[in-house]
Amino acid sequence: MDAGSYLPRLLDGKLRDTLRYSPAVVIEGPRGCGKTTTGSQASSSMLAMDEVEVADGSPGALRSLLDQAPPLLVDEWQVAPALWNAVRRECDRRGGAPGQFILTGSSTLPDNPIRHSGAGRLAPLRLRTFSSYESGTSNGAVSLGALLRGEPVDTVADLALSRLELAEAICRGGWPASLRMPLKQALRYVESYVDAMCGIDIRRTADTPAYRSTETARLVLRSLARNIGTAASVSALARDTAAGEPISPLNRKTLPAFLDAFERVFLREDCWPWGFQPVSKQAMRATPKRFLADPSAAAAVLRVGPHRLVEESDFMGGVFEALVMRDLRAYADANDAEVRFYAESGFEVDAVVEDRDGRWVAVEIKLTCNDITLDKAKRALKLLAQRTQEAGKRPPSKLAAVFGVNAPGEHTALRIAREEDGIALVPVAALGP
Repeated sequence: MDAGSYLPRLLDGKLRDTLRYSPAVVIEGPRGCGKTTTGSQASSSMLAMDEVEVADGSPGALRSLLDQAPPLLVDEWQVAPALWNAVRRECDRRGGAPGQFILTGSSTLPDNPIRHSGAGRLAPLRLRTFSSYESGTSNGAVSLGALLRGEPVDTVADLALSRLELAEAICRGGWPASLRMPLKQALRYVESYVDAMCGIDIRRTADTPAYRSTETARLVLRSLARNIGTAASVSALARDTAAGEPISPLNRKTLPAFLDAFERVFLREDCWPWGFQPVSKQAMRATPKRFLADPSAAAAVLRVGPHRLVEESDFMGGVFEALVMRDLRAYADANDAEVRFYAESGFEVDAVVEDRDGRWVAVEIKLTCNDITLDKAKRALKLLAQRTQEAGKRPPSKLAAVFGVNAPGEHTALRIAREEDGIALVPVAALGP
């Protein structure tokens, strides 16, 4: 790609930094999220495995493939799984010199006792679809990093989305290809993407009968879409696969195989619970919340377009939460932090972003800003802050509520991010890294 047409990614800096100390980097993420393009910006040469015939898998033949100017980008390495160990051995042969290889992969392979973990040689990095900040939907006036540092929110962010504009952004998704297309074509692209995932991609993760039914894969993905943003159990998802369908629900053995398959192709990314401290038993026992790599996949598999999404307020609330969670994960990665959620009997907080130093920000996600949603967000956030205080734990750096759109005639000033009653009120179109 022409360097002038490259849309910068938040991962760019982290990739360069990792190559300064690690012999190899593995960029993982869903197919079509931009891994090859991003990796090529930091590489000197490239080996596209889907264009190479690896007839002779001997160590010598594999080594000759890797004998190119470093950093060598090995694209879709899983096409020739023996390359993993070959890269590891080559890193050792070169004395562990940093910046030798960049591997990209759109799926992980089943555990293989013959394949080495790569620890100490291959550093993993996760690339997701474009966040709102990366695509330009958000101006990034309110920094997640600043929230983690506890800095006040007093910046003007004069940018707000209408409900239809937000629905279009959700349905278009953050796929590099869809961002460059007219909306009608982008919607078709995402639908084709989902078809390929259900019909082709998950079969590549394992050649077993459970993965061979395209229609069953679609049912599982539809169930994940209907339950997006919820802590639906495996049993609940299994029952839901038959919702509105003239079939029997999947059993508890079949469903996990598909959940695992969608995770291996990076289309499913659950969010795990957070506790006051790293060894919290509460965090270990709770069920994860279900999310997909991009909210557009949920809309596409259910065939919900922007105008219909506006009418389906409950579903739009769920996929809006998925959009914000996708963004928060990208912004958290840029700040060496991770995203979880908090839940206990009686209430929950949608997201908790915590960095390595233990600083954390609690975030409530609401589609519409009005008196009711604002009050609910404040009560949940303040209750969590109270719980941590009672437990004698570190208080939050900031409590924040992220909104999508303004209710007609209400809180129109929310197009300007501000703090109110100890809570940072942030339009999604102003949130950034």
